[in-house]
Amino acid sequence: MPETTNNEFIDFIEFNTQHALSSLLQPSYYQLGFICSVQAIPELVDLEEWLFYLWRNADISFDDQVQATEYAQHILRLTTHINELYEQALPLTELHCEQWLTETSTAANEFSAGFLTAIDVFNARWLTVDADPNAQNLLQTSILLLSKLAPADQVAAETAILFEQLPETSEILAILPTLISQLAYTASQL
Repeated sequence: MPETTNNEFIDFIEFNTQHALSSLLQPSYYQLGFICSVQAIPELVDLEEWLFYLWRNADISFDDQVQATEYAQHILRLTTHINELYEQALPLTELHCEQWLTETSTAANEFSAGFLTAIDVFNARWLTVDADPNAQNLLQTSILLLSKLAPADQVAAETAILFEQLPETSEILAILPTLISQLAYTASQL
């Protein structure tokens, strides 16, 4: 990824990659996708309701208070930054999605899996978008496009045919920062 100053997304990824407990945490991009998704929900979801979804093991134990505080500070800085972007309907360009296209990168898969998991976990909180056709369309489009990017061992034949009709991965990644932000902004207006 390109070096950028004050990029909360990159800082969060680097922090998680180097964290002493990184083997107990979900992959960094999974966490990022989950957090972006939770922050897009039309109603506020308290941190204690979703923080443990970022861990591979719900019984994670930090080595000391400093380690726990540092982790929480990174989460809070990231959520604050995401909320600021969402409130202004600004694209999440700092994600640098175009960098996710390398053969060795699992960023798109992990981000998509995290985003979709949060939608699934907090599905009931998304029901308010049913009242707004635009918000509902943005949610369904996001789910569909992210589903194409998400890892899948097997895809049903019908789904495979549908995925073939969707834009290519590079096109999805090009619109993803704007799509997610528009979804969050539209949902917040309900």
